[in-house]
Amino acid sequence: MDKGKILIVDPFSTGALYAQKFYELGYQCYVVLTNSDINDGYFSFDNTYFINKVAYSVQECKEKFCRDEILAVVIGAETGVLIGEQLAEYFGVAGNSVRSGLKRRDKFIMQNALKESGLKHIKSQLINAGSEYFFDSESGYILKPVNSAGSDGVMFFENKKTLSNYIKNINWEKINALGIKNDNYILQSFETGDEFVVDMIVQDDNIFICSLCVYKKGHHNGSKFVYENMQMLDITNKEYQAIIQYATQCIKALEVKFGAVHMELLAKSSTDGYVNPVMIEMGARLHGGVAPIIFEKCYQPNLLELSVYNYLNQDLTQFYGKTKGNIFYSKIISKAKVVFLINYQKENKLDKQLFLSKIQSLPSFYQAKILTNGLMPVTVDLLTCPVLVCLVGETSDIDENKLRIMFDESIY
Repeated sequence: MDKGKILIVDPFSTGALYAQKFYELGYQCYVVLTNSDINDGYFSFDNTYFINKVAYSVQECKEKFCRDEILAVVIGAETGVLIGEQLAEYFGVAGNSVRSGLKRRDKFIMQNALKESGLKHIKSQLINAGSEYFFDSESGYILKPVNSAGSDGVMFFENKKTLSNYIKNINWEKINALGIKNDNYILQSFETGDEFVVDMIVQDDNIFICSLCVYKKGHHNGSKFVYENMQMLDITNKEYQAIIQYATQCIKALEVKFGAVHMELLAKSSTDGYVNPVMIEMGARLHGGVAPIIFEKCYQPNLLELSVYNYLNQDLTQFYGKTKGNIFYSKIISKAKVVFLINYQKENKLDKQLFLSKIQSLPSFYQAKILTNGLMPVTVDLLTCPVLVCLVGETSDIDENKLRIMFDESIY
């Protein structure tokens, strides 16, 4: 029997990118959905490159395939991490151990794993309907669901009083965008610093650093966590080496032995570069959204191709020159950034044709992704961002300012 079928679990955003790459290499992809209650408005998939146009449930997947048919089980989104690892074990293909799965999905357990490994971590407390005591924090608090995606449900509180008042009125039965009940939250001390993302591929003891990005966030529409842009950085630059070293230590603490890792960290700038990095959270999956597409233009080798070849059981060291040790660095080959556009009014609509005609004149324009139809939501987090635009080239900083003006001019 031909062992050439690939299961992609929850192929939202980058999961669909996987399907096209595998299809072009001659493999058959099948979509598996972990939860039928996932909000279709936030998470939809393109079934173009899948054999089954209607997703299989986990049980249907087990009934339709045998071990000899499956080459890989691919995690397509954050929601698919645990089930993806379980299916990989079920079909006997490469994946992380299911026994340590919660270290890679549960935000509270993640922080405890760092603490137990002696690594810098964020002070955290698990909150549920019966919680009455909250630790002291002079810097304020961050409250977020244990299982969520993007910045969905993330709240900031300046002091314990405002935190307590909010928690008293939480709807503990609320179902979030992932189709999961928000019955547990993680409370964390508010940490400051610049926010970075390190994207890696892990293959046994080898760690491949594929990209390093820094987010710029701002205070918009009453929210402190609105994304403005994401800038790609040179991984080999000395000022970022403390971040890279810490990230690889976190990989080991969270028992990642296989697959893509998307890690969010904070670090503070100093005369010697960035210091005192601390992990916010980690996703055991590919960077979401449009990032892997733009990475193809600015890093070599790039995140998506390495992840695909990792699932195909190829030795990833062949894509790099001679390197000491087991840490490998991709090279940046072009300046690039992702711009997150912001909507401020409930009744605003975007003239898509006008907007696209305007932005295509920008020298660094590469790709745009319009995320809403009709009325645009007021932007308070990543899930309510109406448009993402990828810019590649030396003029990207200047073009970002022009882009925002073009967006405003295209609203009616």
